[in-house]
Amino acid sequence: MSEVKIENLCKAYGPVEVLKNIDLTVEDGSFVVLVGPSGCGKSTLLRSIAGLEPITAGNISIGGRQVNDLPPAQRQIAMVFQSYALYPHKNVYDNMAFGLKFARTPKAEIDQRVSEAARILQLEHLLKRRPRELSGGQRQRVAIGRAIVRKPQVFLFDEPLSNLDAALRINTRVEIAKLHKLLKATIVYVTHDQVEAMTLADKIVVMNNGRVEQTGKPLDLYYNPANMFVAGFIGSPAMNFVAAKMTQKNQLDCGAGMKINLPLPPACKVGDKVTLGCRPEHIQFAAEGKIQLKGNVDILERLGEIGYAHVSLPNGQSIVAQITGDPKVGNGAPVSLALSPTHIHIFGEDGSVCSAAAR
Repeated sequence: MSEVKIENLCKAYGPVEVLKNIDLTVEDGSFVVLVGPSGCGKSTLLRSIAGLEPITAGNISIGGRQVNDLPPAQRQIAMVFQSYALYPHKNVYDNMAFGLKFARTPKAEIDQRVSEAARILQLEHLLKRRPRELSGGQRQRVAIGRAIVRKPQVFLFDEPLSNLDAALRINTRVEIAKLHKLLKATIVYVTHDQVEAMTLADKIVVMNNGRVEQTGKPLDLYYNPANMFVAGFIGSPAMNFVAAKMTQKNQLDCGAGMKINLPLPPACKVGDKVTLGCRPEHIQFAAEGKIQLKGNVDILERLGEIGYAHVSLPNGQSIVAQITGDPKVGNGAPVSLALSPTHIHIFGEDGSVCSAAAR
């Protein structure tokens, strides 16, 4: 078993609380991604699991064993860093074998483990090269291989793709996903890139300001965010938000004469200030008579068959709508936007969700 269990974890640097009462279970064999903006505490949480940061309070257990006071070498984890951390004077084989040699593993076993990892990662033809002779993606695979040969209970990845260019990032992301399926390993992965989180994770942990905002499967968070922070962070482009006020039952006034009629939850009362949320793919150019907003096109992003229209509303706000093909409108053109009533979210003044349309 390689389950990671975190209970009431706190971490402070003097008076500054970085992690605040974190509770999290990483199931055996699962791929869990910690995601959030810079400074939210996700890397500190990962380093706490690894034993690189002493915790202030709480408990961490790996495979049913409490590891609070154990040094990293005794926690049966392997960590892959953003910087690769390869020895420049050693070739690929020696970089991958270094930890095993340090642990006095028999040479035959070292050869077997390195050969197996090199085969899995398609590094067999590169074993004699040094890091300076490798591409960024190859270096990252070597760093992953160095972790694999140790046969840890848990793999920890700290933003491993952030140094790669866009195309290579996509390719390496696919390789990591394949590797997880092949090894059936327990992985905790940190990234600020929510696209990585959506495509890799079995479970996403959204963090903000040292706290866990929401935990769940990628599509659960996408369709049913608990609050405006999660709704705005998960999804690319982000969810649109429009300030509104409930002026009568089942009607929202978005300002500048824009009124939207739709069923509202009983918790919403006349006079309440709320925020309407809707994702770009659930907004379309439309004719009169539907739930809609009006505005003028600022700019069209043409990305091929699918693109995005940035639209300024007369109330001073702006939203993004997904477009398909050629919408036959130019910059500055007036448009009406139909919002899918089954994909509208209503958030209260505190940012928490009041309703999410049933699917």
